[in-house]
Amino acid sequence: MQPSTAGPGGADGDEQGGSPPCQAARIAPDYFDPLAVDAKQARDVARWRKARREELLAHRAGLSIAARQTAAAAIARALDEVLAAHLPDPRGRVIAGYWPIRSEPDLRPWLARLHERGAIPALPEVVRPASPLVFRPWHPGAAMRRGHWNIPVPASAETVAPEVVLAPLVGWDGAGYRLGYGGGYFDRTLAARQPLAIGVGLQAARLATIYPQPHDIRLAAIVTERGLQYPPRPGMA
Repeated sequence: MQPSTAGPGGADGDEQGGSPPCQAARIAPDYFDPLAVDAKQARDVARWRKARREELLAHRAGLSIAARQTAAAAIARALDEVLAAHLPDPRGRVIAGYWPIRSEPDLRPWLARLHERGAIPALPEVVRPASPLVFRPWHPGAAMRRGHWNIPVPASAETVAPEVVLAPLVGWDGAGYRLGYGGGYFDRTLAARQPLAIGVGLQAARLATIYPQPHDIRLAAIVTERGLQYPPRPGMA
């Protein structure tokens, strides 16, 4: 059985529609070889993920600026609820976000509000290929420089260890797994640091499954503009 195509939102029958890939909703998350010894299967998954990634990124890029801003504001409100449950007093605590690229929800205003409340916001940086990210403290107005892929990063040489890390989602599934850009940096980071990892992205980016592989790390929570999606609340489909 190989992954087949499905469009954004196909997992839950939303208006974004599409059939679950390869009846993925009926496949256990550990369907794939836990030792990753099946090279063909791994290639199939990689091809399937590449195709879904391109579709999801194109869908996101097609949203209006107003729609993106509305979604980001709703995600920020949902993040406040999640953070209140896990970290009610953010003073002195390191909370890592990200600098938005490729039409990602812009949560810098949310990080700025946390800074006003005494938290220590941080942004990630790629310092070595195929290695965990490092995090540098950030605040509104902080000096920035161009990092890997020309993504702005804080100019400070200081590094911090975040307790909470926001992981931007290209796609996601109801089991708490994330489809990213394919570089593996967040998975390596979450495996090495084990922070409270919260995935943030759009509801339309939900997939029936991402076909989790041995290197994929389950997130602690997933938040979209519709609120907390994982772990599911009672009564959620």
